[in-house]
Order: sequence, then C-alpha cells, then structure tokens
Amino acid sequence: MESGPWQRRVEFTPGGYLAFRPGELLVRSSVAEAAQTRLVDIYGDDSIDYEELLGGAWIKFTGVPQPIEALGELRSVGVFAQPNHVLFAAGCCPPHPSQSGVGRVDAYPFLASSFSANPFLASSVLANPFLASPFLASPFLASGLGGGCCGCGCGGGGLAAAPFLASANPSPAAAPWFQATGRRRSTAVPADATEDGEAESGDGVRIAILDTGIAGVDRPAALDNMNLKPAAGGDRPDGDGDNYLDPVAGHGTFIVGIIEQLAPGCDFEIVEVLSGYGDGEEVVIAEALSRLAVAPEGQRPHLVNLSFGSYSPIGMEVLADAVAALHAVGIVVVASAGNDATCVPAYPAALPEVVSVGALDRDGRPAAYTNYGPWVRACTRGTDVVSLFFDGFNGAELPVDGVDADDFRGLARWSGTSFAAPRVVAALARRVHKGVSPRAAVDELIDTKHLPRRRMLGTVVLPEELDEPRG
Repeated sequence: MESGPWQRRVEFTPGGYLAFRPGELLVRSSVAEAAQTRLVDIYGDDSIDYEELLGGAWIKFTGVPQPIEALGELRSVGVFAQPNHVLFAAGCCPPHPSQSGVGRVDAYPFLASSFSANPFLASSVLANPFLASPFLASPFLASGLGGGCCGCGCGGGGLAAAPFLASANPSPAAAPWFQATGRRRSTAVPADATEDGEAESGDGVRIAILDTGIAGVDRPAALDNMNLKPAAGGDRPDGDGDNYLDPVAGHGTFIVGIIEQLAPGCDFEIVEVLSGYGDGEEVVIAEALSRLAVAPEGQRPHLVNLSFGSYSPIGMEVLADAVAALHAVGIVVVASAGNDATCVPAYPAALPEVVSVGALDRDGRPAAYTNYGPWVRACTRGTDVVSLFFDGFNGAELPVDGVDADDFRGLARWSGTSFAAPRVVAALARRVHKGVSPRAAVDELIDTKHLPRRRMLGTVVLPEELDEPRG
C-alpha cells in the first residue's frame, strides 16, 4: 500500500465535493463498448486504456484526461459511469478531505441532478430505504450543529454548519494544502492503561478488518497473543520518514484492539486497503470485499469492519455491488458513519445492507463530530476510546508541560466513528459466539423494537459501557 502524501493518487473536484483517482472511470461491462466509443470520440485512441475488474463485471478506463467531465459526457448519452472514488479513514476529527464541498453541487452542475429527476443519474444506491424517513428535524439543531439542506431529507446542515469546525479546521490558507497532500497531525494520543469493561468471549468468530493493516514495526506485544491473519503487516508509524506520526497510522491496530478487549478470542483477517494517510480507492476495497464473499463457507468472515467512508451524490455502485455480494451469503458489514457533523449520506455506511454506526460521548450524548440521519442504524461510544497502538515510537513533537504527545508505549486514546464501529462489531461477535447467526445478531441488538435509541443515530449498542446510560 502506498504511503506518504496522496497528491499523485487523489484528485478532488473544485470545491472538494468528490474525491477520486486521477484519470480513471468505471463502467459496467455491459456498456463498456459504448463508453469506449464515446471516450475515443472525445480523446482519441492513444490516451485511453482499460482493464477488467471484479470478474469482468466492471471495466476501468485509465488515462482519461478529465474523468469528471468525461463522466458527464457519458451519462448525457445514457451510459452509466462513475469515478473510482477515494475513501478516507474516519479517525477523528474534521475536516474530511472533501468536506468543503459536502452539501454543495455547484462545482459540476450535472452532479446536482443526482438529487433531482435526471434519469441518467438514477442510482440503485440512492434508493436506500433508510433515507425515506418522516423525521425532518435534526437532533443537533438545538445545539447549533444544523443548518441548510444537505440533500438527504433530514433537515440537517452540511459540514460548514457545525460551529466546532471553526476551531477544528485548519486556516483557509492551510486547508488546500491538507486537501492536496493529506498532511495533518494524527489525533491519537498516548494512553497509560486500557479501560475496565466487561468482556465476553468471541472465540471462533471470524472478523475481517479492512483498514491500514496491522503493525509490522513498533508492534505492541498484545498482538502476539491474538488470532491474526496475517500475523504481522505493513502498518508503520512514520511511512513517509518525516519523524512525525502519519495521520492515520495505527488505525487498523487500534480497531483490532477494541474488538479484542470486548470480545476476546475472535479470528481476525486483516486486509490492508488504506494508506497511513488514510486514503483508499473504491476498486481496491470492492475487490477485497468480493474475495471475502467467495471464500469457502468455513473461511468466510461472519462480520466485516469498515471504518472509512466518503461522499458522492451519484452513489458508489462498484462498492455497493461488493457489499451486496457479502450480504447475499449472510456476512454482516458494519461501517462508521463519519465525523463531519452532517446528515449527508456517507458511503459505504449509507448502503442499505450496512450497519452504519454513529458515535456517542462517554455520557451517552451524541458526539459533537458524529454524522447522523435516518440512514444511521446504530450508535455507541466513540469518544476517548483506549486501545492498542504502536509501542516504542517517539516522534518529533515536543513535550508540553512534561507531556510528550507522541511517545507511544503500546496504547493510545482516540475518538471518532471509526472506533464506534468496532464496538458494535464486538457486540455482534458476542452473540455469534453463542450460536446466533450474524443477521439474527443484528436483529436482536439493533433492529428489534423497544431498544434504547437516539434520534437520527439509531439503536444504542453496549449502553452498559457508557458512564451514564441514558434511555
């Protein structure tokens, strides 16, 4: 997996609404010939190449000089195409790399019609039943986190509506630098001890974690006692060699540690799809999910954790197909809702087959950063979570009042919906360990009526883990 700044592998539309791989377009194989004819008409024979993906179901065109404009050209003649979206780890906190454009569709006018009646932009992904909610008011409006229409029907605001972003965002001068390169400080901080909590066995439950991989250097000793495949990975604290912790380094290790604390004994399949800067491409993620779906029955995961996401007004059909394939064989996918205080649907969390997870604070209140909306099915604590991290990394951050913010000794404290999702996975694993199917576990813990809920955040999972459970 590539590491370091992402400027060569990530591109954004003006205003930042879409993040995608430069020069790439995706089409279903059934319309590939028509797409190629149109692209050759526009750009000529020499600039465009293609390859088959996902068993030939999709075609990836490469060398497309202006893929978003080309997408519009193809759709104008009835050929469905989409970019190869880039998704980002949901480690707290804002801004999401494309946050300046979420809730806006003026950068490319044809994108605006994905929320209207243009038949060429109709997407099965956008037909999510969770979006058809009668509730039009955001639970965050009273605290000022709401705002103008975000396009999802829940009445909440886009990212700019949240007042806390004024302090969390970099300065206007710095924001383009972050978006262009991915450079920013990690928000993980050292911790001294894990938290007390009741663990229940997850022995024999198979869990796939698609993320930054697992620590291969500065490795916490606790990993050696876990059922990991592979046993070690390529996640490094400082992949770009600048002597600072990479923005999302350790993300996968942290997530594994959360599940192991709550449901020890699970069998983990670790799949590296994100860089230490937190970016991963839709095609790579979809191919990894597809391999899980076709694994022999006794080797398929029961549960899959996806602590990343991104926004798209046209949906992510390639990713949606892969998730649907998992759902068809009984695998439950759990995904983080995102950390941008918006109700704009984030993918993959907003896909109808996915258990989408928002974050609560320690007192059971909605975390200030969490995404929300009728598409969020569950919530649990995502704030100040302590878990495994690199052991022995001490970067260039200078101590302040005797506290060294990047001297890690095997544990860290981190916040975000990234870390709420694995807590839900652990709760489901406990039920699966007792012989309940993954789908039935979702019914029992999330979809059954009369469970404690938060408006626009779904069912509260693991309420006993909150300091002050609130019904």
